[in-house]
Amino acid sequence: MSQRVIQLRKETAEEPDLLARPMPAMRRKRGIKGHLLAFVLLALVPTVAAGVYLYGFAADQYVAEFRFNLRRAAEPVLAGGANNGNPSGALVATGLTASQIWDSQTIVQFIRSRDVVDALEAELGFERLYRRAEVDWVSRLGDARSIERKTEYWRGMVEPFFDAMTGVISVSVRAFTPEDALAVANAVLRSAEKTVNDLSTRAQKDAIAFGEEEVAKADRRLVEARVAVRDFRDKAEMVDPGRSVEVDINLQAHQRERLATLQAQYNSISKSAPNSPQLRHLGVEIAAIEGIIRDQQAGMTQGRKAAPEKSGGPTITALMGGYEALKLEEAFREKLYLFALQFAEQSRIEAMRQKLYLNAFVKPKLPEEALHPRRLRIIAIVFFVGLVAWGLGSLAYYSIRDHL
Repeated sequence: MSQRVIQLRKETAEEPDLLARPMPAMRRKRGIKGHLLAFVLLALVPTVAAGVYLYGFAADQYVAEFRFNLRRAAEPVLAGGANNGNPSGALVATGLTASQIWDSQTIVQFIRSRDVVDALEAELGFERLYRRAEVDWVSRLGDARSIERKTEYWRGMVEPFFDAMTGVISVSVRAFTPEDALAVANAVLRSAEKTVNDLSTRAQKDAIAFGEEEVAKADRRLVEARVAVRDFRDKAEMVDPGRSVEVDINLQAHQRERLATLQAQYNSISKSAPNSPQLRHLGVEIAAIEGIIRDQQAGMTQGRKAAPEKSGGPTITALMGGYEALKLEEAFREKLYLFALQFAEQSRIEAMRQKLYLNAFVKPKLPEEALHPRRLRIIAIVFFVGLVAWGLGSLAYYSIRDHL
């Protein structure tokens, strides 16, 4: 009896629990329904929603484009393909100078900046253009009044691009009507041109001001040197010490020549007529001339100011040494002044040659067809993303289920 009970219990334990385990067909049916539901939620619903919004509510956006480059009045253009060991070979290969690239990048950043938003607000009314009532709430400018939000919105409506190979800057501007797109593009172009002119004018003024400052410094130094020469003349009581010395030397030479003549007469008369009364007169005259010569020599060696009879001042040698030093300093500063004038003129010419200007070779035109939003592309992207999400989700689901 007990053996029969034990056998029945074993058979009962080995029988499958039909209620606990679903049939394979039921499991497959549930899996298919779950996959379909996930596909609908992750792929179809977002795609349909995007299509309804894009074709039913999204406002058309028109694009106005213009292109320009930055040039200087006399810009040396580099040429060549290889760098040849030059660290700036990349710039050489493009045919652009470093200044052109930097200036172009500056303007690209300016177009995306708050300054352009302020300029558009003042000229056209930025909020009025991008907050139209007929534009859908996703595309139009929000109700936020802060300039930071406006600038962020503007960066989504403008696309500046700098081509480093050609130096061309392309700018695309979006708006909700063709007229607004054209007006905004023209306003941005004017703002960019004004900024370029301001940068160029500032650089020119700095270069010219530096040259003029050097001229002013050289002029002050020259005036100081000339004042020193004038003070020296006033102190020495001579208009021109060099000329005064030359006059003294010529006068002394004349006196010596006259002395030689008188001495020759004296010697001749003393030999022919020793008792002649003329000898006395010649002797007095010779003595007087010798005294004049001694006084002149004393004035040149012992020192004097204005006249030989005034002694006690600096010697002629000292006067000439000081005067020549001052004249050399004056001549040196005159040359520095001339160099400063030449440098200032060269700076002015170079500043004119380096004048930066904006060359807009493609002007903004009135758009005829809305290019944004690109509805089919957006719908395809939404569907593809949903499909990828559905596939990854399914893969994760089966991977987890197989490990349980």
